[in-house]
Order: sequence, then structure tokens, then C-alpha cells
Amino acid sequence: MTPPAPAPSYLYRRNPSIKLLAVVLVALTLTFIFDPATPAVLFCLTLLVGRLLAGLSLWSQVKPLWVFVLAGVAILLANIFFNKENAVSPALVYIGSLKITAPALWAAGTLWLRLMAFALLSLVFVKSTEPQHLVLSLVHQLRLNYRVAYSTLAGYRMLPLFQSDYQTIRAAHRVRGVKEGNGWLRLWSRTRRYAIPLLAGAVRKAGRIAVAMDARAFGALPSRTYRERMVVQPADWVFLALVLLVVAAITAALWLAGVARFAVG
Repeated sequence: MTPPAPAPSYLYRRNPSIKLLAVVLVALTLTFIFDPATPAVLFCLTLLVGRLLAGLSLWSQVKPLWVFVLAGVAILLANIFFNKENAVSPALVYIGSLKITAPALWAAGTLWLRLMAFALLSLVFVKSTEPQHLVLSLVHQLRLNYRVAYSTLAGYRMLPLFQSDYQTIRAAHRVRGVKEGNGWLRLWSRTRRYAIPLLAGAVRKAGRIAVAMDARAFGALPSRTYRERMVVQPADWVFLALVLLVVAAITAALWLAGVARFAVG
């Protein structure tokens, strides 16, 4: 007997447009805040929400963020070398002739943690939202033209196919004894061998989709019917209100504690 499928998580059941609005509003709040503590708190809160309300493990949320961790090094170095406050601020420490100041570390920490919070918000949203539901919600709630919506969905669904084609081409080369090797010249040769078949496959897939759309008279009418319709439920508005309330409460508490700072000018 097949076990029953697990129930969708709380975040998965929320309307995608409402979730997208919540992400945008939180991101806008972070944009006007210039201190490292507030984005750090919201980052941890997003991890907790992803774990409890979306059923995502902490590792599945943190693992894709390694690129943004490396970006923090670039942000730190840029502020150490180019922060305008370095010339008038006392040094916390010298590394050789390199002067590190508190304003440089403050700005670097703020920008890096803000970037990490943006990335995690987007990640939790993507992992808790079905792409088809998102596109349908954009059409039904935000009045996006269905031609644009279908094109977006078709392009999104082709990405996993490219990955599958890449693995197939790579396996075919291995079977034929083609060694990949290391180094820049090998990388260029490998890229060329993979790019041409991938491009040819993409052209063929696009042609098939275009023929199928034309055969079904796609775009001939100003509107169309839908097998599934996305609606905004009262629970979705409650979710949005709770997000705004919690973010406002955290920001206000940190501001009253003298920690949160708002960017001006």
C-alpha cells in the first residue's frame, strides 16, 4: 500500500502573490536599514520560518548561500580600501600597512548581512512555491498577460531540461573516452564541446513548443480558460499582516535599543 503524500506546508498553501508581496516589503525594509544587527536578526528569523512553516531543513537553506558568503569577502575588502570614513576614523588594528577601521567593518557587515537576508528570503520563497502556481497567481491576481506568463513558465521549465541534457552529453563523451582534463585550455575545449549540442537541443525544443502553441491557436483570443484558478484566502491576508507586524516589531525594538540605524541621504 502506497503511503499517503505529506500534507503541503503552511507556506506552500499561501497565495504566491501574497508571499511575493511579503518578500518585497521585507526587502524594502532592509534597504532603508544600515546596521548589521537588524538584517542578522531577520536572517535568523527567515531560517526559522523556512524550517517551521515551509518544512525546509537548515542545511538546505544555508548550503545554496555559499556564493553570498564569498561575496562578503569582496564587500569587506572594498570597504577596507575605499570607505570614505577610513581617512578620519581611528584604526582598530593594522595588518601591515593596511588600516582597518570600525566604520569599514560596520558598513561591510551591514551590506553583507543584508545581501544574505535578501538571498535567503528569495530562496525560501522559491522552495515553498510551485512555479505553475506562481505564474497563475501573477495572471489572476496581478493581471499579468497570459502570453507573457506562459513564456515565462516555459522558459523556467526548460532549465531542468538543460541540466539533464548536459549530463547526457557529458556521459556520452565519457563513454567515447573523451577526457575532460584541467586548465584553461581544457575548460575552453570542454565548454565548446558541450555548448554546441546544448544550443542545438534548445533550438529543437523551442521549435517544438512554438509548433504546439501555434497548433492550439495560442494567443488568438484576448483571454483564456484555466483548469486551476488561484484565489486569495483570508489566511493569506493574515499571513501578510503577521509578517509586517513581526518585522515592524523587530525593527522598532532594535531602534529603541539603539541598535537599528536607518540610511539617510
